[in-house]
Amino acid sequence: MRVHLITSRESLVNNEHVLRAIMKTIDDQKHTLASDWIGEALEWLRSNDYSAADWKRIYKESLERIAASDVVVAEVSYENFGVGYQIAAAVQQKKPVLLLRSDSADKNVFVRGVEDGWVKYAEYGKIPVEEIISDFLAENDITTKDMRFNFFIDRPIYNYLRWSALKTGKTKAEILRELVQHEIDKKEL
Repeated sequence: MRVHLITSRESLVNNEHVLRAIMKTIDDQKHTLASDWIGEALEWLRSNDYSAADWKRIYKESLERIAASDVVVAEVSYENFGVGYQIAAAVQQKKPVLLLRSDSADKNVFVRGVEDGWVKYAEYGKIPVEEIISDFLAENDITTKDMRFNFFIDRPIYNYLRWSALKTGKTKAEILRELVQHEIDKKEL
């Protein structure tokens, strides 16, 4: 499963150990980060050369990573517009989102008030962050389940699928899965 990690600049500076623990847990659970951007961001922060940031690229890449992810983990101990924007984008795309905050952080009533089927809120400190991440990933891991959805097609597509199924001995669903997998392999992010 692909996981996108979101956090603020303040959290990068003050919670690096937590972010590293999150990344390690994702890796230990055999999942993949959409991008390992934390190291690059920390170098940039330590350089104090904020003018060097290409914000258009960062914005575009962040939204692309959300779209390519199966779930989103957001460390929200510090309020930040950019983090909120990315969370909203993930919710709009119906991605499961974990809002994760230190139990010692200032309590933000707005974040705690988010009620959505796609959003889960958790505080770490008394409960280890690794346990929270592991539970969230297990709840949302669909790799062991086949997914089903309705797919409306026109007559030429149906005729092609029927012909291809007869010719190859595969089901129409198998043919479509192979075509989609081929496209994914070509455009792997």
